[in-house]
Amino acid sequence: MNTRKLINGTFLAGMLLVNALSGAAVAASAANESCSLFENGKIEKSVLATLLNAAKNGHMYRVQTSTSEIRFCVDSKIKNVEGSFKDVQGGIALDQQQANSEQAVIVINTQSLETGSSLVKNVIKGEDFFDVEKYPEILFVSTGVEWTSPTKAVLKGKLTLHGVTKSVRFDVELTGAGGKAPQNEENIMVRATTTIKRSDYGMGNFSGMVNDAVKLCMSVKAKKYST
Repeated sequence: MNTRKLINGTFLAGMLLVNALSGAAVAASAANESCSLFENGKIEKSVLATLLNAAKNGHMYRVQTSTSEIRFCVDSKIKNVEGSFKDVQGGIALDQQQANSEQAVIVINTQSLETGSSLVKNVIKGEDFFDVEKYPEILFVSTGVEWTSPTKAVLKGKLTLHGVTKSVRFDVELTGAGGKAPQNEENIMVRATTTIKRSDYGMGNFSGMVNDAVKLCMSVKAKKYST
């Protein structure tokens, strides 16, 4: 692994968060896959600090990859096209009682795309759409949250897709397994939806056949993590 300092000298903190988000022990292979998130300003130092502080205080939830997915659907002249990304990682700092202490980072492996048709999957993964060889990750980093109830919110953030970063807003609903307030639960489910324009992200090919509007739906299970 390249051992230059991450985000202005926060190498140790970055490695701690790598292990927290990936769920791995200190292993070189896991670190190599995750360290790129903290290089070149992909994730700002303030975001890192918020997540680390939440982990120390018992308010950080680690995304459970095996039970999480990001789905999308778009209309075309032929049929409605649906797909999902199965490899989802990240962390959520959740503390409704503390202002400016909430944060979400979601990382999606574009190679994990699945559809109902291998032909459709190959087309969508190809250069005309996601171009997964060139852009192996989709990154969402939150910039703010507006709670409309104890379990519902509007989550604002930056979505980096196909090499383009745009502001987005997700409608979010949180539920817990035991009926308590989500932030007091050991396990939570986060459901979030939004609609984006694929042309905004440089994927405007076949505009006469495929609708520009794409609906994104996150279904993320997360488990409380503490340092």
